[in-house]
Amino acid sequence: MARKSSSETKKEQEIIETPAPLKTYLNDEELEHFRQLLLKRREEVLRDLDILRSSLSDENVEDSINSNYSMHMADHGTETMDREQRFMFIARDEKYIGYINQALDRIRNRTYGICIKSGKPIPKKRLEAVPHTAVRIEFKQGNKK
Repeated sequence: MARKSSSETKKEQEIIETPAPLKTYLNDEELEHFRQLLLKRREEVLRDLDILRSSLSDENVEDSINSNYSMHMADHGTETMDREQRFMFIARDEKYIGYINQALDRIRNRTYGICIKSGKPIPKKRLEAVPHTAVRIEFKQGNKK
């Protein structure tokens, strides 16, 4: 019989210890408020993503047009750094959209506002500040209370 690694055992314990999500304590009006807030944020991020992606494609067209001209190494390095930074922003925004979509799923499942780690309600004040959150602040900070 194969022996389990400590990380596999730890994952199994986390699965067992993680409580099943409870139904939300928020009423329909509050859930709709947070749904609208999340949809607005998702729309803003999608708009930002379009701008970032557009700037990358515009830059690629410009690079092909100007490819015959020599460029100073420092300028080339700056452009490369700017491009990498935009890719980083795109990845960050895509991850954020994933969090927003998960929060919208929790609203549909009526588990929104319940901490996925403890099963306790997430305070409305925290949900207003970070509507995509799935955990209470003590779990975000790493303190398991």
